[in-house]
Amino acid sequence: VPMPAHAVGPSEAAATKAAAAELDALVAAHDAVFLLTDSRESRWLPAMLGALHRKVVVCVALGFDSYVAMRHGVKDHSGSTSLGCYFCNDVVAPVDSLSDRSLDQQCTVTRPGLAPIAAGTAVELLASLVQHPLGGLAPPPPPAGDGDVADPAVFGAPPHQIRGYLAGFRQHAIVGQAYDRCTACSDVILAAYRQHGFDFLLRVFNNTLVHEDAPHTPITQPPASPDYSYLETLTGLAALHRQTDDIMADIEWSEDGGDEASDGGFEHL
Repeated sequence: VPMPAHAVGPSEAAATKAAAAELDALVAAHDAVFLLTDSRESRWLPAMLGALHRKVVVCVALGFDSYVAMRHGVKDHSGSTSLGCYFCNDVVAPVDSLSDRSLDQQCTVTRPGLAPIAAGTAVELLASLVQHPLGGLAPPPPPAGDGDVADPAVFGAPPHQIRGYLAGFRQHAIVGQAYDRCTACSDVILAAYRQHGFDFLLRVFNNTLVHEDAPHTPITQPPASPDYSYLETLTGLAALHRQTDDIMADIEWSEDGGDEASDGGFEHL
């Protein structure tokens, strides 16, 4: 699977283009996509294609003793969704997490029963969606305490995310909202792929530096130490980070523990 920040040289461009086209065709031809790969960046392209083709995408991620099984929000015919994808909670773009790392750093070590539990949860999540009259557009159940709400589905309302913790054997169903600056499912990303196709993907893979006011125009003379990736610039995350930096620059931190720092240890300029 071609991945962001994994550079594609001229000799690899044709094979990478063919691989991306094959993945696009596979996503378009199937009803559901499971994201089970081990790295964050390897999930980006199928997640973006799933949003583009309005497919049910079920994503599973594992920790040592925790897991998440979630479904991505499917855009309705108006092009909107309230549910986020795997990348909607991130304020940074996926990067190369595999190069120059040992094998044990590239793999996730988990408790022995965690993967089957997460896999079974993901399958049941898909079964709930398949049996729901609204399919991938099915709303998640209301938060606990909001009272029982009748749902027409045979298996009930399918949750958005299920997070499980073997430490304590706990499981929670939560909802994550779609983010308009998401690097995978936001409108600006889908529009860029529709308009520029593989040229857009190639800039993502090579992390091409671009002008913020003209995101499809590469910078011919890049700065010595760029701060933000192509996806962050395109989605507006770079601008968000700069706004945050400006706000932080307007705060004078105080190390004085006296009463004059009664506002929590810092002073606004």
